[in-house]
Amino acid sequence: MINITIVQIKKNITTIEATGHSGYAESGHDIVCAAVSTLLENLINSLTEIVKIKPNYIIDESVPHLSVSLPKDITESQMKDCQILMKSAELGIKGVADGYQKFIKIKEKQHD
Repeated sequence: MINITIVQIKKNITTIEATGHSGYAESGHDIVCAAVSTLLENLINSLTEIVKIKPNYIIDESVPHLSVSLPKDITESQMKDCQILMKSAELGIKGVADGYQKFIKIKEKQHD
């Protein structure tokens, strides 16, 4: 199962983290893992290329673990742009989870 954690601080998504394999198919043929990985890797690229920030991220295929976090030193304008991308990734992941509920679990954490 892929465990997704979405962290929000003051209603802003600051981190999206995925750990584990879905178990849908063997590694290399698992469309659920591929979908989640693609969404999060695209998020990293979009934050870097579109918003021009350096997101904090971990990509560790041995665990597996993929995590994307926003840096703390971004402007208010950058945060608005980041939220569009973070919410888009969240929407994509929730869409995959809706179709493959036995293979993805989503946990949301909110902090003030």
